[in-house]
Amino acid sequence: MTEQELVHIGNLIYSEIEINPSKIGVSSRQINYWISKGLIPFASSAANNQKDKKTNKGKWVRLNASQAVWACLIQELFKLNVSKKRVQDIAEDIWQKSRKEKYADEVFKRHIEKNPLKLSKQSIEQLERILQDEMLMEYYYRTIINPFTDLIKSAFTRKDLPYSFIYVPDTGEHGFRYNGNDLLMDLNSLYLQHTVISIPFLPILSRIINTEFSDRKKKDLNYLNEIEKQIRDIVVFKKPKVVEIAFEEDSIKTIVVTEEHKSREKLAEYILLNKMKKGSKLLIDIRSNDNYKITLIKKEESHNTLK
Repeated sequence: MTEQELVHIGNLIYSEIEINPSKIGVSSRQINYWISKGLIPFASSAANNQKDKKTNKGKWVRLNASQAVWACLIQELFKLNVSKKRVQDIAEDIWQKSRKEKYADEVFKRHIEKNPLKLSKQSIEQLERILQDEMLMEYYYRTIINPFTDLIKSAFTRKDLPYSFIYVPDTGEHGFRYNGNDLLMDLNSLYLQHTVISIPFLPILSRIINTEFSDRKKKDLNYLNEIEKQIRDIVVFKKPKVVEIAFEEDSIKTIVVTEEHKSREKLAEYILLNKMKKGSKLLIDIRSNDNYKITLIKKEESHNTLK
């Protein structure tokens, strides 16, 4: 992944997407209430007080990608009858604790000292300047960079999927697990003695990405490669009645993208799970009744069919 792509994904998570809560199944009124009770820390409470210059009425609240994922997690916890106090405690641990412990500072130091992503000299120097700016770190970067938002950023690069949020009702213990690697072995004895709730991230992430896929004004989603953009364009702009998407390997099941409301959400989930290699090409066959057959030719010259 190039440095430019990394910057874009960072912007995508923290600022670029402005999601209407109704698009993810939560009312603006509910979001405003959660913000007022500290359940969504650092969400722009000012958005509730700002006035539209033309109408002199309050503006609707909007969420960035990480806040939207967090709001969906809150919704799931309430569905499971987790108390508001418990959710407040979880929010405190995930958002406020990492700020107090200066998690963002450690992230900056790691990139400056070890440069694992092979950033340019200019980018490293910029990180050094930001790290020395206490006001900027305290009131911005420490509020947006934490293990949870790092996880969301990783999800957009489709690394180590799938993720789950783990919660123990009896004790309030919680954490994140990823990549499905022997979950029970990874959990300590405390978890093994109590009921454990697992909330998968994939349906939530698909819902969030679906808001991007459905936005016809956005013709270029930079976190998708060229093949994925072409598939997305067929579904969003051509609006066919049916696009059947399948790989020949038995490990990947066929999905059907239709005119139904959740079709793009299904496509988003498919792309999250099946990152298509750069250098591949598409052969597109427009069939009768607005159906599409798509054949993916992989770079290594093996063939998979999306039909």
